[in-house]
Amino acid sequence: MVETTIDEKVGAATIVLRPNNSASWQTNLILVGVVAFILLCVSIYFALKSLWLIFPFAGLEIVVLLVSIYLRVRSNNSTEVITFDKTTVLVERGCHFAEKRWKYQRAWAKIFVKNPAFYGHPKKIFIRSHGKELELGSFLNNQDKEILIKDLKNIVYA
Repeated sequence: MVETTIDEKVGAATIVLRPNNSASWQTNLILVGVVAFILLCVSIYFALKSLWLIFPFAGLEIVVLLVSIYLRVRSNNSTEVITFDKTTVLVERGCHFAEKRWKYQRAWAKIFVKNPAFYGHPKKIFIRSHGKELELGSFLNNQDKEILIKDLKNIVYA
């Protein structure tokens, strides 16, 4: 998802990039609850057959599922903010706050698009200045990357 805010009076712009989330945290917890209920029913059945050793492994499965879903949701909540002002371009990445920052001089920063090496792969958008290169919106789909390219052209060439 690409959200662009342009202030033409000041010459500043902000682009906020977020990945598309297919399910919320609550929906994922419901999924874990359903799987846990099914595993509990199966575990009780086997425990009644005197095969009680299934309980620790069923619990381990739930823990692994919960941790993997947490890590996936956390990476889907990452945000990238690109801020243009008169003299600088600031790129910030993070989940709940800016965990990493890159600062470029606007006059020297160049934004370019690399076409994919293989058909069907998405384009890659980079910002480069003084030998440093950073990919922008690596998590975006093709449609969102086209929107980002259009917005970047409007900001840089305006």
